[in-house]
Amino acid sequence: MDKRGTMGTLEGPGLEKPLFTLEEPWKSNKRRISCIPAGTYKCKPHAWGADKAKFHFQEVWEVTNVPDRKAILMHAGNTLADTEGCILVGLEAGIFRVNHSRPAINKLRQIIGNKEFTLTIQEMPNAKR
Repeated sequence: MDKRGTMGTLEGPGLEKPLFTLEEPWKSNKRRISCIPAGTYKCKPHAWGADKAKFHFQEVWEVTNVPDRKAILMHAGNTLADTEGCILVGLEAGIFRVNHSRPAINKLRQIIGNKEFTLTIQEMPNAKR
């Protein structure tokens, strides 16, 4: 972790190579300004149904059961200005940014679809808070 932001990777079945992730820096798990603490979370489909047009982010996943937090999505975006406490994914990583985010989300849509999955967030052993 870095006080400028939190970079990571996303691995799972169906991914030939890891995707890159970007979150806010660690700020004591505060809503909309902090990354998610290490742990295991259930991710549920968000805005996949007939009423999806009423949501800004469609056909993405909500990270649930994060202590004292809600409405955390895994969605497209490139920089910390796009995240507000959510997880951004991309095919490539830059300096505190992810690139080719829409293709990364589309890849996850093909692999996961409208299904729940388990997300495990691990803190790197040498990460500093």
